[in-house]
Amino acid sequence: MKAAGRVNDALILVKLLPLILMIFGGIAFFIIHPSMLSKNYIPFLPLGLKNIGIAIVLIFWAYVGFEMGTLPASEVKDPRKTIPKAIITGMTIVMFFYLSTNFVVYGTINWHDLAKVTTPLLMVGSVLFGSIGAFIMGAGALLSVAGSDEAGVLGTARLSYAMAIDGLFPKIFSKIHPKYGTPYMGLITQGIIAFSLSIFSGLSRLISFSVFNLSFAFLLVSFSLIVLKIREKKLHGQNIIPWIGIAISIYLLYSTSMFDKIAGLSVVLFGIPLYIFFSPKRDMHHLKNLFISEESIFFTPIGEKGEILGKFY
Repeated sequence: MKAAGRVNDALILVKLLPLILMIFGGIAFFIIHPSMLSKNYIPFLPLGLKNIGIAIVLIFWAYVGFEMGTLPASEVKDPRKTIPKAIITGMTIVMFFYLSTNFVVYGTINWHDLAKVTTPLLMVGSVLFGSIGAFIMGAGALLSVAGSDEAGVLGTARLSYAMAIDGLFPKIFSKIHPKYGTPYMGLITQGIIAFSLSIFSGLSRLISFSVFNLSFAFLLVSFSLIVLKIREKKLHGQNIIPWIGIAISIYLLYSTSMFDKIAGLSVVLFGIPLYIFFSPKRDMHHLKNLFISEESIFFTPIGEKGEILGKFY
């Protein structure tokens, strides 16, 4: 976890440098050419709001991933304080860069021209700094993808590992690498699936399908927070946040394509017999307590926990 965190931090810092360069370069460009702002931003909504649903699906996918920070909670010091602080700080930084970057992009180049290209950042970099600017933006985009994938791989593998511990997933995913202490079966399986999907499906379809499944999951999470209100009095925002989450999730589900609705519901329905098959047949609270107790996390190597699980299964 520590090594993965350091790699992710390094990738984030490197990929933010081109965006910072573009933001300040764009501001300087607007100071020199103030007429470009009015030319490119008037009218502000040239196509109206008829495609806002499709746009929100893409925007949601761009922001999603913050929830992955909760998955390795058992491997983080003081997770009750550290994880919320990290999510809030990270989302604030992401919002700043998204809004600032898009402000420069749309202010620099007219939306008619942007609609014709698939690499707008390279186009803006070329306008602001010439060919070297396009190269810097391209390299930054590659590093950004690498950083995003690294965080996704880290969290998703821990999710399959945690589900296997709970008895909700095949027990093979609970295996821990004897040397590195990582859930290697989850990492290998995830890599194979991601590689296959990237070859046989397009990016836009993968995004829409992903948003459908994420929205369905967030819908269930929002409903669960209402139920937890009866049992837990220390959770914040229970009177408002769940209903906002439900409304947003339903709107996102509605905004996805019909293909994604059919495919997504098929995957969800397929998961019901899997849950019934893998659901624990006996009480596993003692195992869960072993994994989540602070003393156990601090003193017990993760490999020893894997051995305990193996004996249980």
